[in-house]
Amino acid sequence: MRVVFDGQGALLAGADHFEPRHIFECGQCFRFAPDGGGYTGVAHGRVLHVEKKGGNVRLWPCTEAEFRRIWRGYFDLGTNYGRLLSDLPRDSFLEAAVSFGRGLRVLCQPPFETLITFILSSNNNVGRIRGLVNRLCEAYGAPIGEGFFAFPEPLAISAASEADLRRLGTGYRAPFVLSAARAVADGFDLHALGALPYEEAKKALLAFSGVGPKVADCVLLFSLGHRCAFVRDVWIKRVLSEVYAAPVKAADNERFVRARFGEYGGIVQQYLFHYARSKKVFAKPAARIAK
Repeated sequence: MRVVFDGQGALLAGADHFEPRHIFECGQCFRFAPDGGGYTGVAHGRVLHVEKKGGNVRLWPCTEAEFRRIWRGYFDLGTNYGRLLSDLPRDSFLEAAVSFGRGLRVLCQPPFETLITFILSSNNNVGRIRGLVNRLCEAYGAPIGEGFFAFPEPLAISAASEADLRRLGTGYRAPFVLSAARAVADGFDLHALGALPYEEAKKALLAFSGVGPKVADCVLLFSLGHRCAFVRDVWIKRVLSEVYAAPVKAADNERFVRARFGEYGGIVQQYLFHYARSKKVFAKPAARIAK
């Protein structure tokens, strides 16, 4: 992939493994939406347009310095997804998932935003999550352009009351959002979890009220670089059970996943999830893969 700067943005030439539709529709972030020709959203307090034409992707507005400082890492452009995926032990189901989701990349999002977003995602659908996040940003985030708001700082949310947050539609999640914001505002260093071993980082996140294993793994995978974090939602649980005949017991299931999918299991999981959910593969019995 070659990067060319034109004064207004960056052109990623030969971006075979960069497909905006798969990146923004695979359930890992909720602030980018289709804009007719591509996607527009907010990350790191900036509005960004992303569009793919042919084999090239254009990101704008962004300077060369912003691209190198923010967007290169945000889109995980330092990882060769072609090589990563080709090195995986393939089976027919994973082959279909990788083919369907070609161009999906796992983002590296701001940890606080990711924590709050996935606390809000609990027992929720994508449309409601987008609405909740947008209302939270409008209420407590800084305006950064016409109709756009940055994700709120921890101090801004921590100054709210539970009643304030419930009025946005957060429901029972309000105290969890408030507790997390206050912990981070008081000095809890989410970024430091990226340097810890996976199990230790996950244990630290599970100490937050309202954060269970699924939310913790989302934060670890989508913002802290723990690529082994294998998020288990209802779709993935069915994939593991009905396709791979994985053991049910948590410890055995974890060992199975590590042995089968390796250190990049979290990335693999996104392909499996996106394929299973998008294609509704369990509308008919899934063929099991031999162990």
